[in-house]
Amino acid sequence: MKFFFFRFPTALFALFALAVPPCGAATPTSPAPKLVLEQPSFDFGQIYSGEKVIHVFKFRNAGEAPLILEKVRQSCGCTAAILSSAALEPGATGEIQSIFNSSGFSGQVVKTLSLYSNDPTYPVAQLYLRGEVQPEVILRPNRINLSQILPEQATATKVSLINQGKNELSLGAVQTTSPEVKAVLSGPHLAPGQSVAISLTVTPQTGKRRLGGFILIPLTGGHTSELRIPFHATIAAPPRPQPVLPPATPSEPEPQLPSEPQPPPEPAPTPPQP
Repeated sequence: MKFFFFRFPTALFALFALAVPPCGAATPTSPAPKLVLEQPSFDFGQIYSGEKVIHVFKFRNAGEAPLILEKVRQSCGCTAAILSSAALEPGATGEIQSIFNSSGFSGQVVKTLSLYSNDPTYPVAQLYLRGEVQPEVILRPNRINLSQILPEQATATKVSLINQGKNELSLGAVQTTSPEVKAVLSGPHLAPGQSVAISLTVTPQTGKRRLGGFILIPLTGGHTSELRIPFHATIAAPPRPQPVLPPATPSEPEPQLPSEPQPPPEPAPTPPQP
């Protein structure tokens, strides 16, 4: 067996040795930006539906290279964000102004803002707005469901409006999206802690099987400009007319056939005399 040996030039071997760092030696890295958030989550507490929450998130570039802020993405259209600057030099600070519109929300709410940047270790930063949204006016019931009502017959029901806010509210004329639904308001003003009633009368037309729409109440003095109450009704089929039968005529008596004469009974035998 033959072995082949290759001889490298001495200069080439020296360059190769210099190109490979020794074991344990630190590899030099290029300067990079670093995004640091001052407060990534903000709790706005309890608010009434219709109020707007405005909060400013602050951040800074703690790295050694410019921080490029590419975009801000919201979790829904109810939240807006305004960025103070699209680029930050090392050590500079920036802000994001967030606006949350709580109209149509109820209960616990969490909204997310995603901040995209050129931070190599933190490319997408998450910011949170959280809190509880309460209705300023409680509706009892908050929707109307009527089942199997009769056509061309009026069906009555009521809705109570309770003001649990801090301001006195003025109620405008009640409107409905269906001419078959009539609504009457018991009073035009609603003080804090007080209630008013809406009396509804539903008279569906013949031929319909369902009825739906909204009851609209204009509102001033509160955090929202209008209250909406959805309604839905199913309509029963009209009863089928019963067939009219002609009056019954008295039946004639059947003729009686004459009976055949019966033979006279045989005399009973007389007992013998002793």
